[in-house]
Amino acid sequence: MKYIIPIAAVAGFILLLLLINLAFEKNKVKKFREKLAKNFGTFKRIDADSDKIRKVKGYFFKHLEEEEYIVDNITWADLEGDTLFNSINRCYSSCGEEYLYYMLRKPEFRPDEEALSRYNKQIDSLITDEKKRLDLQILFATLGKTGKYSVYEYIHLLSQVKPVKVILFIAVWIVYLLIAASFIYNTALGVVLLVCWLIVCVAISLTKKKTVEQYISSFEYIVRTLVTADKLIKYNPEGYEKEIEEIKKLRSEIKGINAGYLSFLKQSNRSGASDMASGMMSFINSFLLFDLFVFYRMLNLVIDKEDVYDKIFALLGRMEAQISVANFKASFEEASVPEFTDEKIVVLKDAVHPLIKDCVSNSVTIDRCMLITGSNASGKSTFLRTVLINCLLAETINVVTAKEFKMKASLLFSSMSLKDSLSDNESYYMAEINSIKRILNARNSDVNVICFLDEVLRGTNTVDRVAAASEILRNLTGEGIITFAATHDIELTYLLEKEYDNYYFREEITEEEGKEDINFSYKLNLGRSDTRNALFLLKLMGYPSEVVENAQALAQRFLTEGKWMQE
Repeated sequence: MKYIIPIAAVAGFILLLLLINLAFEKNKVKKFREKLAKNFGTFKRIDADSDKIRKVKGYFFKHLEEEEYIVDNITWADLEGDTLFNSINRCYSSCGEEYLYYMLRKPEFRPDEEALSRYNKQIDSLITDEKKRLDLQILFATLGKTGKYSVYEYIHLLSQVKPVKVILFIAVWIVYLLIAASFIYNTALGVVLLVCWLIVCVAISLTKKKTVEQYISSFEYIVRTLVTADKLIKYNPEGYEKEIEEIKKLRSEIKGINAGYLSFLKQSNRSGASDMASGMMSFINSFLLFDLFVFYRMLNLVIDKEDVYDKIFALLGRMEAQISVANFKASFEEASVPEFTDEKIVVLKDAVHPLIKDCVSNSVTIDRCMLITGSNASGKSTFLRTVLINCLLAETINVVTAKEFKMKASLLFSSMSLKDSLSDNESYYMAEINSIKRILNARNSDVNVICFLDEVLRGTNTVDRVAAASEILRNLTGEGIITFAATHDIELTYLLEKEYDNYYFREEITEEEGKEDINFSYKLNLGRSDTRNALFLLKLMGYPSEVVENAQALAQRFLTEGKWMQE
């Protein structure tokens, strides 16, 4: 009786700690939920993190060879694809962010209207149904991320382990039964056989134990993904009935991998057997090899059913990626759903570049090709990137940053911001002609092409540049292609006026209190540019007056007489 009070006190103290911990976790989830609700519908530019980007490419690389078309590395770099992904990404699981990256690099140029309609309804429901959105975000946040590597890198590591058929473990246990039976007939023989077999099993256990310890972490995220799939099946969010049914079907094909098995492996392989239960389990496993049986059973399932896991990963990833898309759509007043047409056309109304804060909007309708001129920093390159990035967003996440956007589903290519590849012994000019050649090759496909070029052949002299650029740009016209190009070479606007519509950006030079300044409207105008500002910018930047004045006089004589002459 005298021990009842102390025991009750200890039990009460333990219960109190459990309740405090439960309340703490509940409050933590509540605050996280409030934070998610508060931050929804906000968007800002987040520059790319190279280490993070490397990790999120796992699903993309896994399916790279299967895809008919992806956004290639040159175009992805031109539109700052990694920064675009980083800025849109609101995923809390590796499934979500790896699938979002894949989505952004895999345009759908043969869109299914029914599938698009269903997708749009799901996006809109995530915007309007806060409870469902937050429930899903909490669920995916609980799943979390893999850490340093993609889950597909872990699966690749597992595939390198030489599999062992589980029937061999059954054979081990049958031998124990046979040895036990031998005791009935000859105890001494039974003891000898048992000792010998125990030594064999311990040797097997010690040999394989390091393999088990090394690869347990590789199973971690796989198991967590499947546990999350089970939770999603129970939650069964409205609007995702088709996805849940598919997950349920796939989950039934991979039942042999679950949290219980993983817990058993982790408990059995704790370093140093730090507690009695783990020590006892480790001791038993040394003889009966239960942990090796579980490990290789799970390993064989991962290898044999990798395609099943891959589909579950994609379904979960797509659902969470849609939350990021919903956040992106809710962040822009001018965001809209693009319209796809069979007509060779690009229509944009009040389109902006999502990565540029307070970007000036522009509107245009193009049904052949577009050549843009204008002075330095006037907005030519930004406009090209605005159209390019909205074409990509239209064909990937089906949300654009424009009040209206219409296009023919097309392959997207650009050649805008190349760099010398010194490691490949490739000059800027060589990099540029190789880059443009891939676009010339692409136009031979049976799918429409939209391409973007900024300062064609800037890496060579003026005469060769104008001559070659005019023929290249002329070759990038006609059926099956729309070309958007920017240039400083006014000559091209005359040479190509039959094939290209001319547009320009301009600046305005103002003077206030005796001080000159330059202002840009960043608004697109029809026609060709008739202004230059390169020499004026030298003046604004404080270059010596004689440099600016002599350069201005030299340029004026060239314009008047048609050749370069020094006084």
